[in-house]
Amino acid sequence: MIDPGTRRAAVAAEPHTTILAVGGPPGSALSPSPYEFWYAAQPAYDAGDYDRAYNIASEGLTDHPHHGPLHYQLACYRALGGDPQQALDHLRVALDNDEGTRWAADDEDLDALRELPGFRAI
Repeated sequence: MIDPGTRRAAVAAEPHTTILAVGGPPGSALSPSPYEFWYAAQPAYDAGDYDRAYNIASEGLTDHPHHGPLHYQLACYRALGGDPQQALDHLRVALDNDEGTRWAADDEDLDALRELPGFRAI
């Protein structure tokens, strides 16, 4: 283990070089942003593999269980993947935790939910 009091120096060998050093005590790293899980799921979403997209993005719920936009995206994946009830459950959490998700009324990803009684209540 490196002594946290250790000082280091660096010299750029090339012009216009930027050096960035980041450190901190062990265990002090922050959890990944909920958006990182969403972005990681994007290729699966683009490929139409909504179950895989859901599985990837839902890992973010471990650290961000009430994050509105993440739940919103999970609702989209479930609606597209044929699980309308779980989609509605995620959409409710999204709407309860982020007023910005109210634009759901126009999102084509949620078309499968429009005729469900629970969608109208949202």
